[in-house]
Amino acid sequence: MAEDKKRIVSIDALRGFDMVLLSGGAAVLWHLCREGWGNEVPAWLAGQFRHAEWGCGFTCWDLVMPLFLFITGCSMPVAFERYRQQGWLCTMWRVLRRVALLFVLGMVVQGNLCSGNTQQMSLFCNTLQAIAAGYLISSVVLLLWEWRGQLTSCVVLLGVYWGLLRFVPYNGSPGGLFLPNDNLAYYIDCTLQGHWQDGTPYTWILTSLAFGAMTLIGVLGGGVLFRLSGCRAVVLLALSGILCLGLALLLEMDTPLIKHLFTSTMVLWSGGWCLLLLAAFHLVFDMLPCTRYFAFPFQVVGCNALLAYMLTNTPGIGGRSLWGSLVYPLFRWAENPLLYECLSYTLLWLILYFLYRHRAFLRV
Repeated sequence: MAEDKKRIVSIDALRGFDMVLLSGGAAVLWHLCREGWGNEVPAWLAGQFRHAEWGCGFTCWDLVMPLFLFITGCSMPVAFERYRQQGWLCTMWRVLRRVALLFVLGMVVQGNLCSGNTQQMSLFCNTLQAIAAGYLISSVVLLLWEWRGQLTSCVVLLGVYWGLLRFVPYNGSPGGLFLPNDNLAYYIDCTLQGHWQDGTPYTWILTSLAFGAMTLIGVLGGGVLFRLSGCRAVVLLALSGILCLGLALLLEMDTPLIKHLFTSTMVLWSGGWCLLLLAAFHLVFDMLPCTRYFAFPFQVVGCNALLAYMLTNTPGIGGRSLWGSLVYPLFRWAENPLLYECLSYTLLWLILYFLYRHRAFLRV
């Protein structure tokens, strides 16, 4: 689909930065570390390239998913200004269509939809579906309220999710359990999804409240960029990020920070870092025109983030992704893992660049 609308550089660059990590950039960085340290990569650094164990802190890799939710929210305020001109029914049709498409694509990527075997399929199990849930909740809030109502809705979602996990008993178990495979959100997933549940400790249905709150933090952050400019926007975003981090530290005394469960503490902690990243990207790429060309490699990926995600995360052949299956015959001669990853990602970026030059973007 052709895309001619004026875009905010920092939002596209931040989206691209996140997708670069997920679609191969993190693999390149990991192999660079391996080249530099050999097999003695420091444990603290190696840990940043994988998710933290249940209830054992927070890593850089844990930020990738919430950052996608956050960025989805960032671009919503300006989009909904256009949608409102088309009427409420038309807007809701666009929202529901997008939610349905993201949900189906999530099943393609991680739910074994293409296997054709319903016994192997998982219904609600992927980041795209979390984005769909967060987008749906945030869309309703955006249509009903301005920023004060959006902020209130975010706080209410976090409070309700916290209260349900903390106090509601289930299936003979007391409320307040935050154990793998033994918490209210996991019980609801298993009960409602049955054999469609993916067998992991990640939770989705009740956790959609947290996905909505995370997306609304992005809506509020994007709203700051659209209403303010320059240093005022940077300062407000940075202070908001610091406030979220502080609230997360306070809430962690009661509720652990668990990425798999996406607890309210996790939302506040990751939301704080997302706001600080948006402030930094706005400062560097929107306020300093001389640095904008540094954002270009990220913009190329960010403007076609969905395509990059589908290519590099949809299952392919031999345990590789779809993209890996395509490029392996081309670069299997590269015995050095770093060289292989660099060649693979360079080719992917060039394809995305070709589409970018021709204003062709995959949208839902």
